[in-house]
Amino acid sequence: MTRPLADFFAAGRLMPALFNSVAIAGSSVAVLVFVAGAGAIDFAWQGVTLLLSGVGLGLVATGLLLAPYLRGYGGFTLPDFLAERFSAETMRPLGALAVLLCSFPALAAVLLGLGVMGQATLALPVWIGIAAGIVMILVATFIGGMRSLSLSQLSYYAVMLLAVIVAVPTVLWQTGSFAATDTLIVDEVIPSFAWQPFGQTSPINSFALFFCLVTGFASMPYLLMRSFTAPDPGDARASYLVAPIFLFLLLAGAPALAALYEPAVVADGEVLSMIAQAVLVVAAASALLSTGAGLTLSIVNTMAHDVYFKGAAPNASVRQQLRLARLLLVVVGLLAGAVALLWPRETLIGAAATLSLAASAFLPVLVLGIWWKRLGSDAALAGMVAGLVVCVFYMIAPSAFPIVFYESSSLLSDATGMQAAAFETLRYDYHAANDSVAQAAAFAEWKESARPIANWLGVHSSLAGVFAVPVGFLVIALVGFFAPASSTRRQRFFESLRTKTV
Repeated sequence: MTRPLADFFAAGRLMPALFNSVAIAGSSVAVLVFVAGAGAIDFAWQGVTLLLSGVGLGLVATGLLLAPYLRGYGGFTLPDFLAERFSAETMRPLGALAVLLCSFPALAAVLLGLGVMGQATLALPVWIGIAAGIVMILVATFIGGMRSLSLSQLSYYAVMLLAVIVAVPTVLWQTGSFAATDTLIVDEVIPSFAWQPFGQTSPINSFALFFCLVTGFASMPYLLMRSFTAPDPGDARASYLVAPIFLFLLLAGAPALAALYEPAVVADGEVLSMIAQAVLVVAAASALLSTGAGLTLSIVNTMAHDVYFKGAAPNASVRQQLRLARLLLVVVGLLAGAVALLWPRETLIGAAATLSLAASAFLPVLVLGIWWKRLGSDAALAGMVAGLVVCVFYMIAPSAFPIVFYESSSLLSDATGMQAAAFETLRYDYHAANDSVAQAAAFAEWKESARPIANWLGVHSSLAGVFAVPVGFLVIALVGFFAPASSTRRQRFFESLRTKTV
């Protein structure tokens, strides 16, 4: 009696490429808005092109390198695939942990976004918006799991597309052309965060952002799980290759949607202003819910299938597995809502880490695991651990231990001569202080001087994936050449993947 499980975890594997593409595109919008609002681009065409090309290439890379082979496996989750390809004892728990690390903070950020939006538009307390978001996510996932999520995401996309369709003729009617949107300051509509983890200050950060967009979108578990819902590997491949087109359809009309808020457009009457606000709110809520529901189910599928059924209770019945999965939907939603409400700033920091964490944990091991027959479990485990360690280290150490970080890697810092000299002067002042009060004051000033220069090549900490992903590939390659090859059983599994995708 596996059909109910396939329905809940993989929509019965009946989602055609067209529907999958729409769901992928719709659930990508909120991530794009978050990255843009967090300082990734200045909303000029150059910045928008960087953002869209990075996401598009990431989805195309998934379609060409990963999706058909994940579908050829026929499982339900990424940890499940890694356990079968390598070793269940090591890769399944590590894969489950990685899914949680790169999905839960993003889910909390989605709920925070719904709470803030409710506060800004309806003057509701933030907790009411968060609670409403949890309820709507449960409505979209509780009964049918991935099957009902798929239908919900199709509906969310339709709502977003309808909002764009309403916005375009409205702007044309009011202005006669789109000329007014050419100078549109989009960040007046998409509020910029006071803390901007993706702020670009150098060409190296532009490259790092592009790299993290490509690798992050190719590795996000809630997007990759769409591979398992396709009827066959060909549909899985097409799902990701076509998704950028549906994403572009939404984003091409975004300037018109944003222009509804321009004073020149809404000045003719309060009714139009209210309609504009309603259209924007409905579109934004749809984007957030599409992403939030996908993230929730990605976490729940991993916890129910990999942690509970494959780990704690391998003899559990189908009914028990489904009951636990539905219970986890409620628990995960409530926990994410509580985190968003109690620690909003930390929630945003965690969400900013999502792309780098996903790429560091999953991309090297998935790509080489699918394309390198000899690769064994030792190398795969080493690569995942190395990628995650480098990623987390670079995200935490420069802020938590700026002095030690800078001193240990000053040759890689982008510090100017003046900044380096100031650092050395403050070091001398600290050691020369003759009482504890003066020493504490000197240390605080010394530490603050180290923060701007505690980096590698000037790369922002949220873009740690630009270092961690190459490290993951390198470690897997080096260990893989010297470690024992994968077992005969694992190599037969590898060959079966290739056969099923021909």
